[in-house]
Amino acid sequence: MMKRINQCVSTVIIALAALVSCDNMTSIYQKYLEEGEIFYAPKLDSIKFYAGNNQVYFKFWTFNATNVKTVDLYWDEDSLIVPVTPSSGWDSVMVTVPCKTEKSYTFKIRTTDIFGNHSLWITGFGNSYGNLFQQSLANRTVKSFTLAGNDGEISWFPPAATLVRSEIRYTDGSQQEQTVVVPSSQNTTKCTGLPNNRFEVRSFFLPEPDAIDTFAISWESVRPLYQVPRSGWSVKYVNSWHGMPPATSINATEGPAEYVFDGLNNTHWHTSYTNFAVGAIQICDVCTRIPPPHTLVLDFGEPIDIVQVEVYRRINNNNTQTVIVYAPAVDDELLTNDDIEWLGNVPYTGNGASPLFNYHFPGITNSNWKELGRYDFPSTANATLPDVGIYDASGKNARSRYLKLILPNSRSAANVSIAEIYVLGR
Repeated sequence: MMKRINQCVSTVIIALAALVSCDNMTSIYQKYLEEGEIFYAPKLDSIKFYAGNNQVYFKFWTFNATNVKTVDLYWDEDSLIVPVTPSSGWDSVMVTVPCKTEKSYTFKIRTTDIFGNHSLWITGFGNSYGNLFQQSLANRTVKSFTLAGNDGEISWFPPAATLVRSEIRYTDGSQQEQTVVVPSSQNTTKCTGLPNNRFEVRSFFLPEPDAIDTFAISWESVRPLYQVPRSGWSVKYVNSWHGMPPATSINATEGPAEYVFDGLNNTHWHTSYTNFAVGAIQICDVCTRIPPPHTLVLDFGEPIDIVQVEVYRRINNNNTQTVIVYAPAVDDELLTNDDIEWLGNVPYTGNGASPLFNYHFPGITNSNWKELGRYDFPSTANATLPDVGIYDASGKNARSRYLKLILPNSRSAANVSIAEIYVLGR
């Protein structure tokens, strides 16, 4: 009997405790029940922000938003209320958000329905770019330029990460303006009909891969360094080549100076190593071989701006020692035959014990030529590739159709040889 009484008491205590607990919970949300039921507008399905030029693009998607009236966008101290047309399916809208300050923005977004209800807030981020980004840009840089026939070819340095494309504008040989579009992934561009190294470049950039607004740079005139085509070259003068008169038993095509622009490293201009009779050499009554200095004058066919000269020595041969390169210091038409045949101002004294080159050349000053540079080739020669001397003429203001080489000495019995000569112009 006592056991039943204890069970009843326990049941009453539990019931009272539950009642007290329910009263406490009810008190927590009672005030919200007194304010009435809260209804929320549907949230946006998804959002996306795109970078722009002094603005941000906001795109949002809705789904089954039949009662949605507006999409409300807030940032900093500003806001944009976007009216929308209710839709029962998928829908998307893109709007422009005026963000004049160049920076990153944090946006709060909600929807409002036709009953005035709001959705829960969502947060998004977007970037606005402007003058700071614009001023950081530069046109894509030309690495090298070549002319091949009637076409020009441009090689580019690697693009900036934000580069989208570049454009080239030039006037072709028919005086028609041409524009070539260059994708950022392209490293070499062929310009059909481009007759010279004068053209314009402009580049386009996106600050972010999916940005909407493209930033462009104005057209920039470009005159890149380029390897001057040698198809129109000729030899204006050379004082010695193997096979020259008065030799009669030597093939006249052996060692001519024209080999310095034939494009072959294994051919070369070689001075005469024929032993002539005493008195046969005009400049030296006792010499039996034409002695140094030797000279070669090239004619490009038209004036060019000479920026760099490359002289390649004969493979596996060290006879050529010093090569001095000159350009005219006067207008081309003022050069005389004496100027063309000038042997330089470096004195030379031959070996008096040998009739081969028993000769003294005192050196003669000539103000009609200016030196672009000199190079002393090493005493050891490369056995597989020609040694090269490079002459930087970028600060010499050298514009001419002529180039003069003077070789004042030799490591052999008066012999010198040159495999190839290239000129880079601007």
